[in-house]
Amino acid sequence: MITECYRKDYSGEFVVVGATWSGGKKNIQREWVDNPIKNHHISGRAVCIGTRADKDQFDYCRLQKHRGGLLGSKKLQTYGAGEIALEMRLDFTVEKNPAILDQLIETEYHKHNTIYTSPKYCFEHPGDFYNIPHNPVMLDVCLLPYLAAFDGHREIFLLGYHNDAGIGQSSWESQMHQIMNVYSGTKFYYVGHESQMPKVWKDSANVALMTYRQFIVYADV
Repeated sequence: MITECYRKDYSGEFVVVGATWSGGKKNIQREWVDNPIKNHHISGRAVCIGTRADKDQFDYCRLQKHRGGLLGSKKLQTYGAGEIALEMRLDFTVEKNPAILDQLIETEYHKHNTIYTSPKYCFEHPGDFYNIPHNPVMLDVCLLPYLAAFDGHREIFLLGYHNDAGIGQSSWESQMHQIMNVYSGTKFYYVGHESQMPKVWKDSANVALMTYRQFIVYADV
């Protein structure tokens, strides 16, 4: 379960770093993790690239050089999974798979880009990764729009989020629906074909369908 909260009100949190048993009691060790991210954006727009499934319809790598029109008034911040980060520079990456994290470290991607992961890997690689605020139990592809909404974006475009995306777990649709309901003041645009849009999203007042062409024009890509 998540609640509507924003980075502007987030100073950090205690995270569990270990647990021991003594005298029949479980002792939890916690450590305070500050919020080191100050996300300043102009347009209030973000694009979340969940999977590679849309690349034949729209080459999302184009977004790496997106300027967003006059004075960046339409500039998009990009959020993507680790496999997308292996192809392009993202503003924010979410990844918990150690194999992909190792690849990002090998290429020194983490030195110039923000990577969110679980507290476990943050403590194993101090200074390299960032903790996911409140660490909700969700699939990585769902954490992307969660973070974008948490960062205060008012319009979030979803690429690679459709029925044939091969995400693997059916719960992703309901997890996404929960985010959309909690952040009811944020507009979520499903980019793609209507026939592939998850049905559970269609009744949400803050969710709209957008074709690839409409997205290109609207976001000035």
